[in-house]
Amino acid sequence: MLNYLFRFALLFLLIPIQTNAQFEITGTVLDDETGEPLPAATIVIENSLKGTITNPEGHFSISVAELPITLLISYIGYERSSITIEDIQPAGITVRLKPSVTELEELVVTDRDPGLTIMEKVIERKKLWRADLQSYQADAYTRQVLQNDTSIVSISESSSVLYWNQNKGHREVQKSVRQTSNLSADQNFAGVRYLPNFYDDNIEIAGYNIVGITHPDALSFYHFSLLEILQMDGVPVYKIEVKPRRELQPTFEGVAYVLGRDYALIDVDLKPNDVVSFPPPVQDFNLSYKQQFSNYGSDFWFPVDMRIEGRIRIGMVGLQFPSIQFSQVSRISDYQVNISLPDSIFQDQTSLTQADTVSAAEAPTNEIPLTEEEKLAYETIDSTKTIEDAFRPEGFLARMVDDSDESEGSGFLSRFGEWMPAGIGIRGRYNRVEGVHLGLNYQKRAADIGLNTKFFSGYSFNTKDWDYGAEVEKRVVQFEDREITALLSYQNSTDTQYSSVVYSTGMNSFVTLLGGDDYFNYFRNEEVSAGLKFTNIIKRVDLEISGNHEVHRSFSAGDEIDFKLFSWQNIRRVNPEIEEGTNRSLSVNIGYNLQDRNFGFAGSRQIKMTAEMSRPEFGSDFDYSSIRMSVDWNFETFYRRRFFANTLDIHLSGGIVESSAPIQKLGVVDGSLSRFTPFSVLKTRAFLPYVGNKYGVISVEHNFRTIPFELLDLNYFVDNGWGIILFGGAGSAELNDNSSFLMMDTDGIHTEAGISLNGIFGILRLDFAKRLDSPGHFIGFSVPRYF
Repeated sequence: MLNYLFRFALLFLLIPIQTNAQFEITGTVLDDETGEPLPAATIVIENSLKGTITNPEGHFSISVAELPITLLISYIGYERSSITIEDIQPAGITVRLKPSVTELEELVVTDRDPGLTIMEKVIERKKLWRADLQSYQADAYTRQVLQNDTSIVSISESSSVLYWNQNKGHREVQKSVRQTSNLSADQNFAGVRYLPNFYDDNIEIAGYNIVGITHPDALSFYHFSLLEILQMDGVPVYKIEVKPRRELQPTFEGVAYVLGRDYALIDVDLKPNDVVSFPPPVQDFNLSYKQQFSNYGSDFWFPVDMRIEGRIRIGMVGLQFPSIQFSQVSRISDYQVNISLPDSIFQDQTSLTQADTVSAAEAPTNEIPLTEEEKLAYETIDSTKTIEDAFRPEGFLARMVDDSDESEGSGFLSRFGEWMPAGIGIRGRYNRVEGVHLGLNYQKRAADIGLNTKFFSGYSFNTKDWDYGAEVEKRVVQFEDREITALLSYQNSTDTQYSSVVYSTGMNSFVTLLGGDDYFNYFRNEEVSAGLKFTNIIKRVDLEISGNHEVHRSFSAGDEIDFKLFSWQNIRRVNPEIEEGTNRSLSVNIGYNLQDRNFGFAGSRQIKMTAEMSRPEFGSDFDYSSIRMSVDWNFETFYRRRFFANTLDIHLSGGIVESSAPIQKLGVVDGSLSRFTPFSVLKTRAFLPYVGNKYGVISVEHNFRTIPFELLDLNYFVDNGWGIILFGGAGSAELNDNSSFLMMDTDGIHTEAGISLNGIFGILRLDFAKRLDSPGHFIGFSVPRYF
């Protein structure tokens, strides 16, 4: 939990130097009339691109290589001050800034708000100087502070060098780091590489792609209104209100300050709008950003700093974490513009790296002074005050969270596993033919030599059959991310007459045990298989080739068991006999970007194809060929700038099995498993699949997420992450005359459509389906779709 919470906080910070200085100048910037400190006042060394800002208490610190130097101190709404420093004053200097007298500039009064015209000029000016900006290098200092509801939990600081190239993006090298004792240096991620630059066209915030306020199309996304005209150094400063124009798009709101004459941003105080949010278990999410800009006397406007404040609260019924509060302050200066950057910096794809020698003994150079609270935290936080303890949850589920984090837990499952030897697991299932089946699995991995062995054995109490088998996988070739693995297996066990694309026999066991329909039919299969598996034969493509020897035999029809846990039970159907015999075949499986089944929890992009051939020439009693193929693809559709865009998911699968194939080799179109109706199944095909020689299904659904409820102002559903999904499907399965007795074909094309209520309490999805080709409807449930 320690790493999870720490990285979770840093994720939403969106953060996306060591010098030869001999003199450190310190001081305080105050309001000349009230004596109040001026936070984030800018201090720049004259005739340079180096500067810093004051902390929330008005203090600043800046290192210089030689004296004398002249400091320029400025703050919006105040007259700039110029101070020459000839020697170091141990007590620091005090700078008092006088409020400037605002003299209103003449504005032409029209029906159009002047704020729009001002921001148009900002955007046009930006286009001119941004076109000439190719690269830069800068020194940076960053401090990140993590807090809970009561106190500071951790502090991390770094001095670094920032590199930026127009085509290659950012890289950052940490030169020195410091952190509280409860963090290690490798947990110090303080830096500026992911800093939002509010002069950018598009800004990434918490996974949302937000149109910046200086984007060429910004006037289509924002209302800009002139609130006030201030003054700085005799130049007007326009205070512009920023409000979203599009309520369903992620945007910013707040104020921006524009320097007159240059028409350049010099300060922003913005936060993401309410669209930037997250579903449960995130209960509260707030971020705010303040950033200043300066051209340092040049043609380019660069970020001077970044100040971030944020809060995240996570919880659910029975489990509540303390709020995660975080702040970041960064200073960037010493810009070197349009210089040649070392190629080695961009060879490493990692955005943050450390120099070969990183100083951790002293405070990072050119730091922004610590506040009194931060100084106290450094003095009082030791290694025993872990982040895990600081964010320990409360509630009746909290103990379960603690147990799952402990390597040697004291819960029931942990205690049960103490007497089980390593690698051994329990094997169990239940169906209408075998009844209860219990056994053991054993697995042994030897990763150093690429060897994986598995053994299993179990007993079925109704049929009095033993299952047993072994499997060996041995890596024979490895080159970078490519592998060739030899496969060899033997098993004598119960098998299903058709293979579901979606459901496992374990899931079916639960349904059958409760009295629901048994989804599968069964037979006994003794099988020997040998083959080769090629992993990443080309990028993301896997290939498996195997030869198989199988001996198939039937269970006796009519021996189905009727045991159930509760009084209700659907009528147990007869388990049909198969065509017995020896099957010898060659099979080929090829897949692109293969992923584990997730029942529609997340979209996927994968392709899989399987081909099998059995011939009498192989010594087989059967003569058939089959080919099966499935495609899953996910597309973003609307509101693509959101962290969770609207998505369209498509599943397409089908195949052809020659009519001479035995019934245990037919293809399947999945239906609902009792009331469980995950994506890619025909939801109104209740309790059973369709089976056929020629079969296919297409399932399509569009996830509108919370957008419909946002349009209807139904905030309860929006705040709790409930959404709407529209879906439809069509499938067909044709049986040849030899297999028609199964009566599991479609008799035409099965079509359906419906609507889902998604994300109910964060754990459930309800499907309401209507069959279109014939009367019928169905209500089912599944896992919620999140991605």
